[in-house]
Amino acid sequence: MGLELIFTQIALLAIILVASLIFFKRIKAAQSEYENAKEFVHNITSGFSRQVAKLRQEVDQSKIEAGTAKIIASEALKLGVDSKDSIIKSSESIQNIQNQAEIDRTSVKNLENRLDNTEITIDSLKKEMQKISVIKSRTNIPQQIPAAIPVQQENIIYKLTDTEINILKRIADLKEGTVPEIKEHLGLTREHTARMLKKLYESGYVDRSTNAMPYRYSVRKEIRDMILQRSENPKIIEK
Repeated sequence: MGLELIFTQIALLAIILVASLIFFKRIKAAQSEYENAKEFVHNITSGFSRQVAKLRQEVDQSKIEAGTAKIIASEALKLGVDSKDSIIKSSESIQNIQNQAEIDRTSVKNLENRLDNTEITIDSLKKEMQKISVIKSRTNIPQQIPAAIPVQQENIIYKLTDTEINILKRIADLKEGTVPEIKEHLGLTREHTARMLKKLYESGYVDRSTNAMPYRYSVRKEIRDMILQRSENPKIIEK
């Protein structure tokens, strides 16, 4: 009995040992498969992560491009609106120019008509003047033009100011003188000298020649003689 029990225990130990070896081998194989599966899953996960990252970059780039395209579209739309407004304004300007051109053509036409009428009027005036010339040549009527200042009036020189006397003396020295020639000697402005000469001419102290520009002024003989007498015999005017 004892011997059988020992054999039985030995057999059990052998079975257990064999079973343990088989189980150990299976565990090692399972662990190897697990490691392989783990590496495979890691590779798949890494590839998927890379694909996801790449897709994310593409999406971000697409967003940027879409934003840029939106900005370009907005600028293009704004430019189109501005171009439309410019075209409308240009059309209005062209229309205004055409209207102004039409008005100018009408004005030119009216001016041409007025010029034609003026030429007709000038021709009529020439004919009338020719008739008057013929009548005047046939009738010799003597005319007497009275002097602007009565020469017999005494002391008319003493009614003049010193500046006016100086102007008359300067003209007498020059025989004839223009406004620029007279003003240089007296130190007056051109406007002042012209006003004084006009006054003396309208008052009859000087004569004016209008045959050329500028006008030439000369002192009347009677007035020149009075100036000489005044220089030789000065008088004092009582106030």
